[in-house]
Amino acid sequence: MCDIVKAVILAGGKGTRLRPLTYAIPKPLLPINERPMLEHILLYLKKYGVTEVFMTIGYLGYQIKSYFGDGADFGIKIKYVEEKKPLGTAGCLNLIKDELDDTFILIGGDNLTTLDLSKLIEFHKKGKGVGTVALFKLEEKLEYGIYKLDDKDSSVKGFLEKPTYTHLAGTMIFVLEPGIFEFIPENKEHSVINLTDDIIPRVLKSGKKFLGYAFGDYWVDIGRLSDYENAHSHQHFK
Repeated sequence: MCDIVKAVILAGGKGTRLRPLTYAIPKPLLPINERPMLEHILLYLKKYGVTEVFMTIGYLGYQIKSYFGDGADFGIKIKYVEEKKPLGTAGCLNLIKDELDDTFILIGGDNLTTLDLSKLIEFHKKGKGVGTVALFKLEEKLEYGIYKLDDKDSSVKGFLEKPTYTHLAGTMIFVLEPGIFEFIPENKEHSVINLTDDIIPRVLKSGKKFLGYAFGDYWVDIGRLSDYENAHSHQHFK
């Protein structure tokens, strides 16, 4: 359990990479072993003590509202934030700025994980940053051998045969403070404003802290058909 009671789930995307599955069904409602992925996320948040969820909806959003209603059947209070046009992962937060007056969780409606949310929140609280992003280890194996040349005569100084590099890559799972709104513009033009592209750089430039929490638990972003198929085989979601 944790002491954060509010969460925002981003569930407004069109899921174009999952077509034809998403022509008639919004991506967050696609079933993972007979339960919509969005329901898996709701139950995950509820497990850690979240009692109030804001769902940002757009494409085929009426189906999401019809399925979940006010959340009473799932033991959690749900409010819907309807985007008439895509506002981005940060721009949509302006629509509920007044309601997010304490530390809150932001999660993508296609992010499935077994991450211990209480540990993430504890890390965030200790770090006292404006926000914290959950990071996973991404291993990237190159398809080609890599040569290192001398700067003066271009003689070969080293060679690596198809090396593997490890990076810390971002999920769409954040813990955020209300202070994040200092960096999100009012956006009267209703343009797309993203947390990663637009807001985190502003936070870093200001000198305030934005933290990264590396974890090794299961996580998948259901962005491709292969991701969707693989998620069905994970024991946690059966």
